[in-house]
Amino acid sequence: MADEGFNVPTDALVEILLRLPTSARWRFRLVCKLWRGAIDQRTPERQVRTKILTFISHGRSSRATVFDDKDGHRRHEWTYNSSTHGGTIHMVGTCNGLICLHDTGDSDCSVITVTNPVTGEATALPPVPARDSFGRLGIYGFGYHPVTGQYKVVHVPSLLAPRRDVGHVLTLGDGPASWREVVSPAMAESYNAFCGIVGIDGSVYWFTSRANRVMALDLEDERVTSFRGPPGVRPVKMPWQASWQVTSVHARLGVAIPCYEAAATVVEVWVLNGGSKELPRWSRRYCLSNTNSIVMAPHLTHGEYIVSRSLDGDRMYRRKVDDGGGGTDGVDRRAAPLDLSEGAEVIMNEETEGCLRTFAYIETREPVPSAGQ
Repeated sequence: MADEGFNVPTDALVEILLRLPTSARWRFRLVCKLWRGAIDQRTPERQVRTKILTFISHGRSSRATVFDDKDGHRRHEWTYNSSTHGGTIHMVGTCNGLICLHDTGDSDCSVITVTNPVTGEATALPPVPARDSFGRLGIYGFGYHPVTGQYKVVHVPSLLAPRRDVGHVLTLGDGPASWREVVSPAMAESYNAFCGIVGIDGSVYWFTSRANRVMALDLEDERVTSFRGPPGVRPVKMPWQASWQVTSVHARLGVAIPCYEAAATVVEVWVLNGGSKELPRWSRRYCLSNTNSIVMAPHLTHGEYIVSRSLDGDRMYRRKVDDGGGGTDGVDRRAAPLDLSEGAEVIMNEETEGCLRTFAYIETREPVPSAGQ
């Protein structure tokens, strides 16, 4: 589409674009150079840095806390209560200010909800279709495709599912809400719950249960592929022996791998830099000293910060880091580990119980896409 066909003054175009949801505005960058320039330079969301969102899953009441990106002070706090006796709310993921929650009671009462916590709007999704209660067991991922503008929730089956090679995908705002089957032999290897799941740049990623393989579900064509993980990730006999985590590193797929040594624990962070599924290209981005704290996941980086938690679980820190790291050729250069305790800022200091994870968050008033119910 040629730019000459647009005679709308730039100021008027910006006013129109500002009335669009953030996700739609991103897609409209593809229309032409004029629109791309106006969106990149004149709309505030392009300049907004993500905030740190911590989510603590505990008992029937879970809590999300958002910390300001400038001063580290608390900006928002929301509490989520399970609708079932003995249930717990877990965070599936965040995308463009929307958050996806999983209320886990027994398998028949498992509920997925997508909500905008600022507006309070929420959409409950129908349950995954299953012939028995084991069919709904598994893990869930939440992702957004920047080209199609679609939000999707992904269900990866567990080893107990009747069909381990069948996953499910639900698209929000796509007519009547329904889960579509994704049949792939690659699914049969199942997932490793100890390594997590993360949605990044139009795909959802997780590790297989025993081998050094990363699974990827493309949110555009819903095809499943797998490829080799980074150095340091090795096959394990039992899933719980895997200590690495898939994570988001500056909005790219990363893997954090603890390396246990005599004096201290070092966490190597590898980032996928392209290549093919047969020969993926990984590079070591960070080498983090983990003597006094635990590196957080599934979102490792938050703008210029890396977040960690004290060993006793009572304090959370953020530390500025540069965007450097290992070479792009994937060679481990054995750089001196970066000590996360040096220059770290305490942003949370309280006794907490439950599972604490960190996510990237952008405050928005964007509506939640309908589930079509």
